[in-house]
Formats: sequence, C-alpha cells, structure tokens
Amino acid sequence: MIYGFKDQGVDRRPEWANGKLHLWYFMLRVERPKSAKRRKLYRWIAKEKLRLAELNIDQELIDVTCRYLSSYSVVTGRRMIELMDKPVSQLSLDLHNHDDF
Repeated sequence: MIYGFKDQGVDRRPEWANGKLHLWYFMLRVERPKSAKRRKLYRWIAKEKLRLAELNIDQELIDVTCRYLSSYSVVTGRRMIELMDKPVSQLSLDLHNHDDF
C-alpha cells in the first residue's frame, strides 16, 4: 500500500517538490521494472535534480526529498523536515564584521 504525506505524519514538503518531481516519482512507483518508460523517467528526474542544484537549493535536501518521494519512508520524511527547518549556513556571509582586516 502506498501512503501519502499526511498518512506518514509528514505534512510539509518543499515547494519545488510539488509539481513534476512528485508526479514522476509516482509514475516510477507504478511502472513495471525494466521498461523504457522507467528509464525515461529516471532521465527526467536527473535533469530536474540538476536544475534544482543550479538554483542553489541544498543538495542534501534534494536527495532526501527524492528519497522520500520514491518510498514515503517515515525516517526520510522526518529528515526532510529537519533539513527544511535548518538554516543553510554555507550560503550566509557576515559582511558587516570588518575587524579582522
């Protein structure tokens, strides 16, 4: 049985995961193995993940969200929410502190 987001206690997901990515992972789950359509979906997903990475979205969040969309695991759902709530420290710069120069 396939559970949705609310069935697993995960009621939030990134806004960028609502459209194509969610649909493609659903289609992957229902498609039979070793089919041409399945390989095509994997190529589309790879292109979408690259596009999201180029938009400076945290790579770990992209991976965890895709992992959650593929299986609806409770553990990856909680990890996804944890990463969404955590501020991205790599992208923040403190430009006002010039005492070191």
